[in-house]
Amino acid sequence: MEEIEVRVQAVKTLLEAFKLERVLYIMISCLSVIILLCVPIYIIFQAPDKIEWVVGLFVPAGAITISIGKLLKMWNQAITFVSNQNNDKDGK
Repeated sequence: MEEIEVRVQAVKTLLEAFKLERVLYIMISCLSVIILLCVPIYIIFQAPDKIEWVVGLFVPAGAITISIGKLLKMWNQAITFVSNQNNDKDGK
């Protein structure tokens, strides 16, 4: 049980060290999603004949999805580290 506590403390230390970066990353991601959703709604109401602009705005949605996925991957890696599972594909 002591080894798990040491690992949890190590993860907490790492999370605390990168707290500012994580908060900024989440804020920028949220702002991007809000803008990505609000601008097309605005365009639809102001210029309904410019629907191709709305379609063009959703092209970067994949990049936002990948960014959010990387944030979730960080949490997965922290949990894997704490549970002492091996990250190698070969099981070494």
